[in-house]
Amino acid sequence: MPLDEPSEDPLYDPTEMLADPATTDDLPSIDLDSMDDLFFGLDEEMDSELEASRRPDVIFVPTPQEVVDRMLELAQVTKDDLVYDLGCGDGRIVATAAKRFGCRAIGFDIDPERVKESKATVAEMGVEDLVEIREEDIFTLDLSEASVITLYLLPDLNVRLIPQLEKLKPGSRIVSHAFDMRGVKPDLVETVEGELGSQHTVYLWTTPLNKEENAAPEDDY
Repeated sequence: MPLDEPSEDPLYDPTEMLADPATTDDLPSIDLDSMDDLFFGLDEEMDSELEASRRPDVIFVPTPQEVVDRMLELAQVTKDDLVYDLGCGDGRIVATAAKRFGCRAIGFDIDPERVKESKATVAEMGVEDLVEIREEDIFTLDLSEASVITLYLLPDLNVRLIPQLEKLKPGSRIVSHAFDMRGVKPDLVETVEGELGSQHTVYLWTTPLNKEENAAPEDDY
């Protein structure tokens, strides 16, 4: 059966619609500035959601209190220091620093549960006037105001922090529980004995960092 020939008089001709002012006047106008605002708002919302969804880089394991005490002693913390704990967990390091030495301290963690727990520790130890807890990504921080940095991360994360740590003032101290910083020679390595005979290694660096020329490539770590 042959197909019908196409109609020479189409039901809808877009050129007629555009040519007829009465028709185009009925179309809604588009405010380009409003569209820009809309997409800018969507971009901001997506950025906020991405930031909020960023997961912690390590699983939280608390540093034993005897190790906390020794870390702060090796860093020679005084009341004039500003201590930053990167990945503050339950807040015991910053709270102990403020309680023992009377210094200011700021703990940073990306996990809201850890932030909540840290604030509770700070309140329990009565050092709210000296300690702040902030929910932030440690890899975006300006560390230059700190004089002491405490870490309990992983080796590759310590290395990732090097560009930020190099901006610390000369004479600043960096102390890490358990993990070194590949490519940077520590000033001191000490073993701290914990409960039940457990052994904990503590690393201390001072700035400017003493970089090693023949550091192993990252893939070989």
